[in-house]
Parts: sequence; structure tokens; C-alpha cells
Amino acid sequence: MQKFSAEQKMYEIGNIKIGGQPGQLPTVLFGNLFYKGMPEVTDHKEGRFDEKKVEYWIKIAEELSKETAVPHILDVTALYPKAMERYVGFIAERTENPISINGANAETRIAGLRTAKELGLSNKVIFNGIAPETSEKELEAVRECGVKAAILIASNEYDFSPEGRISALKGSEYQPSLLEMAEKAGIEKILVDTVVFDVPSIAYAAEAVKLVKETFGFPAGCSPANATFDWRRRKEFKEGFAAANASAHSLLQFWGADFQLYGPIKQARSMILATAINDAIIAYYSMRKYGIRPLSDEHPLFKIF
Repeated sequence: MQKFSAEQKMYEIGNIKIGGQPGQLPTVLFGNLFYKGMPEVTDHKEGRFDEKKVEYWIKIAEELSKETAVPHILDVTALYPKAMERYVGFIAERTENPISINGANAETRIAGLRTAKELGLSNKVIFNGIAPETSEKELEAVRECGVKAAILIASNEYDFSPEGRISALKGSEYQPSLLEMAEKAGIEKILVDTVVFDVPSIAYAAEAVKLVKETFGFPAGCSPANATFDWRRRKEFKEGFAAANASAHSLLQFWGADFQLYGPIKQARSMILATAINDAIIAYYSMRKYGIRPLSDEHPLFKIF
């Protein structure tokens, strides 16, 4: 745990604030919906799903979010454009929080952006995300739809080190600058995903979070769930997996992460509670060590004890 010397950016996206020094704001969680393999989805192409069951999981996450003061965002994933249109419309009627537009391909993500614009939601959308391979067409769609917040996916296939993530943001002779791409898209609120490849690489992603915040001051985080859910021996441990998964995510918080994409929303109970207690510990330490206090009473430090 530390205080960063660089000025830390804080953004307000819809009704959620993100960024700052450790201890000022709670960690923002992204829970994934409509992912491939979600049993509630009966037709991924048309976007058909069991609405009552999906509403149940949204309710679980948002009620616990309110109780603990851990902000929660729905990360809407789709495999096809028509499905994305249905999902965004459905979610928009059931949450007041920002919505993360994810998707299997550019066409699907663009469909999500356009649907959000039609519904008047552009100011509460987070585009997930801008990667080195993102096309000019997709960047233009982000700009046209008036979306101002995006996750930059700091992937660097030429350098897997934490420093390689910084290079991905700045650009190199091998790949374009993600920061320049974000500027082309009209992005004003930059979140940086430091990219997890496998379980051992979570430590590299954590170190990269520190580097991003110390170098640029941008809110940073990642998705350990990308690795933990692909962990080869996960099913052997059955019920113990929830604890292992929460532990892997907890590591990032103590290295300064501002947000985490924790995977399937069905992990909300364990992830929100684990995040809340870690945020409280970090806030207490920052207050005692550096005189940094939470910016409001809507913080786990004042909610969970």
C-alpha cells in the first residue's frame, strides 16, 4: 500500500466515481452478464434469455453493492449485434449505474454503442475497450456515439513485462499508442486494463497497475478472472474456488487497483464482500499513514463494521 507521487485522476461516470489515491474511493467492480456459457442465455445470436433469473443476479449484486458501498457496474457481453441490442435495452431499464459495453467483435460492440446512444445513455457508458488492434471504424463509432469513458487494454505482444504495458499506452515502432487511439475516439475518461494472461501473470498486472498510476495517474485495474476461470485445476477444488478467486483479486487492491472485472456476476457475493473488507483495511491504513481519508461516508470503511 502506498501514496502515489503523481497526481491521481478521478472521474465521475454516471453515478459512480473512480480513481484517486488508495483509500479515497472504493474499488469499482464489473460483473459480467450474458457471457458465453451463461445458462440463463438460451440463444446467444438472437439474445434470448431467462429475464427473471438475470434480474435475480442483478438484484443480488446491486443490493450488496448498496449495503457495502462497493460500486458495481454491469459488463454487458454479447456474441452478436442483435443480442447486444436486446441486452443493452434490458439492462438500461434495470440499473441506474453505468453500463460497460463489451462484445466478441467490433460489429457487436458498435451495435451496443449505437443502442446506448438511441436510449440516451452515452454519458453513462464505458466502452470496453480500446486495444492495439481496434480499427479506425470502431474508434469513429465511439466518437459518433458520444461515449467519453473507455477501458484501454494495455496488451503488448512484444513485451509482457509491466513496463511493456506502459509502452502499449505510449506506443512504439511495433504498435500504435493507445492514448492516441483514445484521443481519436474522443475519450476523456481513461481507465487502463493492465491485462492478465494466466494466474502467475496476475503479479505482473499488479505491478503494472502501480506503474500506470505512478506514470500517468489514470485509474487502473484488470481482470484476474480471465485467468482464474481458465485455471486448469479449478474444478478439482469446487467450493474452495470462490476463496481462491477472491484472493487473486484481493492482491490487486493492495497494489492500488481502482477497478476489477471479476467475471460472471454469480461471483458477486464473494467478490463484493472481499472487496469491501479490503477497501476498509486500505482506507484505514491510508488515513493513519498518509492522512488520506475517504472522500465520503459512502465507503466500506463506514459501512461494513
